[in-house]
Amino acid sequence: MGQKVHPLGFRIGVTERWRSRWNAKKKDFPRTLKEDQLIRTHLKKAYNFAGISMIEIERNGDTTTVIVHSARPGILIGKKGAKLNEIQAEIEKLISDKARKVRLTLSEVNRPELNAQLVAESMREQVEKRQPFRRVIKKTIQTTMNAGAKGVKVMLSGRLGGAEIAKCEQSQQGRLPLQNLDAHISWGFTEAYTPYGHIGIKCWIYLGSHRDSKPAAAPSPRRAPMREGSGPREAGN
Repeated sequence: MGQKVHPLGFRIGVTERWRSRWNAKKKDFPRTLKEDQLIRTHLKKAYNFAGISMIEIERNGDTTTVIVHSARPGILIGKKGAKLNEIQAEIEKLISDKARKVRLTLSEVNRPELNAQLVAESMREQVEKRQPFRRVIKKTIQTTMNAGAKGVKVMLSGRLGGAEIAKCEQSQQGRLPLQNLDAHISWGFTEAYTPYGHIGIKCWIYLGSHRDSKPAAAPSPRRAPMREGSGPREAGN
């Protein structure tokens, strides 16, 4: 059997942040966890056209902050922020504790073509429109590499092209150091719902090293060179 590690879980707490950041008592933990799942499921299903790549949830005191990373935040804001207030009201209905305040924050994804989740969802739309899956894989890899990625890998699994027997098709270009914690790996997964079954889509994108994006350390101060005769004398002199 293959011994594979989840690309995101491998880096959580090292180079990636937790998607849910809160503490709860033992009796409140199941309810709070279920609320997080309901919020994410509702937003992804109702506003999938907005290109939502990630949803972070923070709980501090009596405030629940929902951070939505979207490629098209203008759609979620609406005219004069009317849509934003509507979405916030929908989230409040999903939370059982009505005393808690909900704060919705939007974060724009500047480069959707370098976000693995959005790339996978783009492939899903093409596969559901019955485009040839090999052409979809080739076009996706070419677009991602042209956008500046250092490596990309795409995998499709299921009844590809309506085949009777499910199979797995994958393609890779460039470097993909999955075993390196310092590597900035963007990972995405989704499922395409086709008349002949579900097709799983996975995408890995290598964006470079986290070390390269950090500012260089300040150089250590140089010591002045010793002049001749200023060093320590030997014993007996």
